[in-house]
Amino acid sequence: MVMRLSKLYGKQIYNTKGNYIGYVDEVLIDIDRGRGKVIALGLPGERVGIPYERVIAIGNIVLVKAREV
Repeated sequence: MVMRLSKLYGKQIYNTKGNYIGYVDEVLIDIDRGRGKVIALGLPGERVGIPYERVIAIGNIVLVKAREV
Protein backbone atom coordinates (compact mmCIF):
# COMPACT_ATOMS: atom_id res chain seq x y z
CA MET A 1 0.00 0.00 0.00
CA VAL A 2 1.24 3.48 -0.80
CA MET A 3 0.10 6.54 1.12
CA ARG A 4 1.35 10.09 1.34
CA LEU A 5 2.80 10.83 4.75
CA SER A 6 0.95 14.13 4.76
CA LYS A 7 -2.33 12.15 4.84
CA LEU A 8 -1.30 10.62 8.19
CA TYR A 9 -0.70 13.87 10.05
CA GLY A 10 -3.53 14.69 12.40
CA LYS A 11 -5.22 11.27 12.15
CA GLN A 12 -6.59 10.02 15.44
CA ILE A 13 -4.93 6.95 16.94
CA TYR A 14 -6.93 4.26 18.74
CA ASN A 15 -5.78 0.99 20.22
CA THR A 16 -7.38 -2.44 19.81
CA LYS A 17 -9.18 -1.97 23.14
CA GLY A 18 -11.06 0.99 21.66
CA ASN A 19 -9.16 3.63 23.63
CA TYR A 20 -8.24 6.97 22.09
CA ILE A 21 -4.45 7.32 22.28
CA GLY A 22 -3.75 10.65 20.56
CA TYR A 23 -3.12 11.91 17.04
CA VAL A 24 -0.31 11.49 14.53
CA ASP A 25 2.16 14.33 14.93
CA GLU A 26 5.17 12.90 13.07
CA VAL A 27 6.27 9.77 11.26
CA LEU A 28 9.89 8.61 11.38
CA ILE A 29 11.13 6.54 8.45
CA ASP A 30 14.07 4.17 8.21
CA ILE A 31 15.50 5.46 4.92
CA ASP A 32 17.84 2.48 4.51
CA ARG A 33 14.92 0.04 4.59
CA GLY A 34 12.27 2.33 3.15
CA ARG A 35 9.70 1.63 5.84
CA GLY A 36 8.05 3.31 8.79
CA LYS A 37 9.92 3.17 12.07
CA VAL A 38 7.91 5.16 14.62
CA ILE A 39 4.68 7.11 14.65
CA ALA A 40 5.02 10.00 17.07
CA LEU A 41 1.73 10.97 18.60
CA GLY A 42 0.98 14.31 20.08
CA LEU A 43 -0.47 14.64 23.53
CA PRO A 44 -0.94 17.88 25.42
CA GLY A 45 2.59 18.93 26.39
CA GLU A 46 4.40 15.79 25.22
CA ARG A 47 5.23 13.43 22.37
CA VAL A 48 5.21 9.67 22.59
CA GLY A 49 6.56 7.23 20.02
CA ILE A 50 4.67 4.14 18.93
CA PRO A 51 6.74 1.50 17.12
CA TYR A 52 5.41 1.12 13.59
CA GLU A 53 5.21 -2.67 14.13
CA ARG A 54 2.23 -2.03 16.44
CA VAL A 55 0.23 -0.38 13.64
CA ILE A 56 -2.52 -2.75 12.53
CA ALA A 57 -4.49 -0.58 10.10
CA ILE A 58 -4.58 2.91 8.66
CA GLY A 59 -7.82 4.31 7.32
CA ASN A 60 -9.97 7.09 8.74
CA ILE A 61 -8.04 6.43 11.95
CA VAL A 62 -4.80 4.68 12.85
CA LEU A 63 -5.37 1.43 14.75
CA VAL A 64 -2.52 0.15 16.92
CA LYS A 65 -2.15 -3.01 18.97
CA ALA A 66 -2.85 -2.33 22.64
CA ARG A 67 -0.03 -2.93 25.08
CA GLU A 68 -0.42 -6.05 27.15
CA VAL A 69 -0.32 -5.29 30.85
